[in-house]
Amino acid sequence: FLPEALPGLADRSNSFILKPLPGSDRNLLLYAWIIYCNLRRSSSVNMLSKPVPIVLDTTLRDLYTCEGGDEDITLVFVVPAAEEELFYCFPNGDFRNYEATKGELLSMQRASLIRKELSRSKRRSYETTKNKRPISTSDNVEEFRVLNSKSRRPHQADAYPVFDQLTPLQRPELTFVEKPSDIKLGQDSRVAVICPLDCLSLLPHLVDPEAHYEALSKRGLALSGLPTPDSEIVDTVLGPAQIPDHELVDFETQRMTSRIRARQLPFVVKMPQSTSSRGTFVVRTEADRADVIRTLKPETKRMLNQINSLNAHMSPCSLILQSLIPGEAVALSLFITKSGRPIFIACCSQLFDANGRWSGSFCDCDYREEETLRVQYADTAAKLGAHMYKMGYWGPMGADIMTDADGRQVVIDLNVRPMGSHSLGPLRGHFARLGLNVATTLSCLMLRLTREEFREELKEELLHLGSILVNAWIHMKDGKTGIARVTLAAKDKKKTR
Repeated sequence: FLPEALPGLADRSNSFILKPLPGSDRNLLLYAWIIYCNLRRSSSVNMLSKPVPIVLDTTLRDLYTCEGGDEDITLVFVVPAAEEELFYCFPNGDFRNYEATKGELLSMQRASLIRKELSRSKRRSYETTKNKRPISTSDNVEEFRVLNSKSRRPHQADAYPVFDQLTPLQRPELTFVEKPSDIKLGQDSRVAVICPLDCLSLLPHLVDPEAHYEALSKRGLALSGLPTPDSEIVDTVLGPAQIPDHELVDFETQRMTSRIRARQLPFVVKMPQSTSSRGTFVVRTEADRADVIRTLKPETKRMLNQINSLNAHMSPCSLILQSLIPGEAVALSLFITKSGRPIFIACCSQLFDANGRWSGSFCDCDYREEETLRVQYADTAAKLGAHMYKMGYWGPMGADIMTDADGRQVVIDLNVRPMGSHSLGPLRGHFARLGLNVATTLSCLMLRLTREEFREELKEELLHLGSILVNAWIHMKDGKTGIARVTLAAKDKKKTR
């Protein structure tokens, strides 16, 4: 109707231009314009089958090649399991261990449910992407399903719609394999991983796995020479030959945890290898102290029993006690080039729960403040780049940074892998084109919706306003629940909240 009856109306990316027309035609145009605006408010989104493709400001391909060369890299995005193996073809191994207390996982409803769903599966598969594009594990078709695809396996059908939001030139090239040994690489190809894992050790790595493991270590950070809170490292004195002696292990467990009892309040206790604030405890009261000791005694014993001749040189069993710094932390996301140069990606504040654990959210990434934050944290970023270069690591990474009472920036955690906030940086231009200045990413949301139902409920925000993006989505086996990661954007912080 409108193109034929109103030739004076031109649509240019949601901007409308009124061309000069005779008086009567102007009245007709104005009247039709009012009708059109009301129709647009109520049902215009139905005219759009999908959002405008997202064009990122930069990609990992761009970053990996920014200093020349054309590295052939496959990214392996797999998170390690701390306790029982989640994947029969993806064993935990005896060389590199990661910690997270059983109590922490079971006390969190979302993590517990996800873990329960994953651990039931007997057959697993992997997604791989080449040419410096992300790779992620995917899950058993018996456990997860999707309602809108018959031609692809469910875990594949969940992945493609996410990447299809990107402009075709920036979409990952996905390859699905059943197990790590099925990953086929070119003659000069190498893999970049989130965390080094024993089952991937036969693949050629971009970064030496042992150096990467040390870079991820909380103990390694305390000894790095970077500005950190005052720290006390409690290492075990036992070697592999002494671990079979159960009485000696019990005595050593008691000795190590006794340092928690002696430490002056308040403070933080960390296990050496953990992610997403798992294995990190804030101790403010005597009741907190008692709870942490009760929790860490069996975990310390478990760490001791994992010591063997292959990993003893990496100090896999230790406790790190640090001063508690009041205030809020920022998540500084960087890309470290091969020469050690830090490239600023984003700087975001974070949400933590009452126990000081990361809540799974990144909030208040105000793009109007990013340049100020880049300058504010430039010196710390340079120190991080120099440290990573010394360690032999290059690629995406993040750091949690706080400012102490003396105004000194201190690094409280290193995440030597792509951070959850990394995507907010490359999305800056996309949101700016929509007039949106603030973005928030929410992770691990459990929604009683399918992706299609979610799309229908929020079609205005997803299709017209562009204020919601789906970063990840997987359907649970009931076909009614989705686990999602979404990004919200608005003109200001108040509207985002």
